[in-house]
Parts: sequence; C-alpha cells; structure tokens
Amino acid sequence: MSAARPIFETRVYPERVLTDRHAFHQLLLGLDGCVELEVAGSGMRVEPGVLAAIATGVEHHYLAPRDNVALALDLPVEWCETLHLGALFETRPRRLPPELLSRARRLVVGDSAALAGWLSEVLTHSWVQDREPRLRLLRLLPEIEADLARPWRVRDWAARCHLAEAVFARQFRALTGRSPHAWLVERRLAWARRLMLDSRVSLTEVALACGFADAAHFSRAFRAQHGVSPRQWRGAQASPVSRSNPSR
Repeated sequence: MSAARPIFETRVYPERVLTDRHAFHQLLLGLDGCVELEVAGSGMRVEPGVLAAIATGVEHHYLAPRDNVALALDLPVEWCETLHLGALFETRPRRLPPELLSRARRLVVGDSAALAGWLSEVLTHSWVQDREPRLRLLRLLPEIEADLARPWRVRDWAARCHLAEAVFARQFRALTGRSPHAWLVERRLAWARRLMLDSRVSLTEVALACGFADAAHFSRAFRAQHGVSPRQWRGAQASPVSRSNPSR
C-alpha cells in the first residue's frame, strides 16, 4: 500500500528476520537499541542517531537483536519529489548531529510542515557517514531457525560468514546479545514449547525435532531455563492444540 501522506511514529522492531517492500520511501532513525537492516544487499546498523533510507520498491530485511525504539518515517514518493527530498534516498546511512536528533525526538505526529522543515535541514547538513556493520548473520540466522533439528556447529556458522570462530563468536554476541550456543538453545526451547502444545506429540519427538540428542538432554536444558520439567510445563498449559504442524 502506498502512503497518501507522511506517516511518522516510533516503532519497536521484532527479534527475528523479516522481509518487506513498500510503495513509499521510508527513513528509519534509531532512538534506542539497534535495528540491523539489509537494503538491496547493503548492510547497515540503525543505532541511536543513525538515519537509514529505504527507497520505494526496494526489498529490505531487518532484525532487532535486542530492545529497540526507532522513528519510522513513511513518506509518499510524490511528496518527497515536490519538496526535492529525493537525494535522501541516494546515500548510505548517516549519523545525525545531536541537535538534529534532539529535534527529531520532538516532532509532533501529524505535523507535516515541521517534518518537511526537519528533513530539509537533514538534507543540507554535512553528515558523517556511518560505518557498515557485519550482516552476514542476517542470512544465517533464519536458515538456522528453519532447521533446528540439524546438528549445528559454531565453527560451521563461522565458516559461512568467512570468519575465524573466535571473531564470529564476538560478532554474534554483539549482534544478538548472546553467545551462539545460548542463542541456539533459546531458539530450540522456544520451538519446543510450541510443539508441546500438541499433547499427542511425545517429549522424545519434541526433543529430536528441536535438535536435542534425546529426551533427557532436552529435559535438562528445559529445566535449566524454565525451572520445571517439560512434562510439568506441558501439564500446566490450559488447552492443547490439534496435532497439525505448528507454524513457525
């Protein structure tokens, strides 16, 4: 859907990789935390003060590895053309100076005139180009989540990202806030909880489907995170779902 008028609001982005494409220009300004973006194959990290541009029709992927708040500006193409703002969408992400960031935080929703004035100043300001982050993980993480039963090894992940294992582990923690092993266990347990809502799926089936060696291994990991056994957790759930495969 094409935006008929400028829409700007604070948004919180989810902790999973999503893909989008829209019929309007978009600017994303980091206010808190960070959002990882990949726009037309180019990676960018939207941290506080970083302004990233997504031109209309361009496919992009995003992931928020921890708590975040961003100012999202959905801008009609014709509106941008009328105000000669097209150059905003021809550059790499830029880091705003404190005064422009402070003014962005004070923008009033619905005040298109104030927004246009702010964007004009942003366009004419001498920006500092922001660094490009490490985003091969954006492609790797959804592949892992799509096949949690696979016996994944960190060294294989590192090789896919063309990094030494120690370097990969540091970058992984910087991106997700967790070690590779902790992140994988967390994802496996999250999927296990969904599978356990079907009471006809045995705990052994759940364990193997989620990449645990056996039911005992699964039970130890589950109890370590949740403080109860999988059987106790399942018994506490109000109503099991049908045996149809849960959707990730």
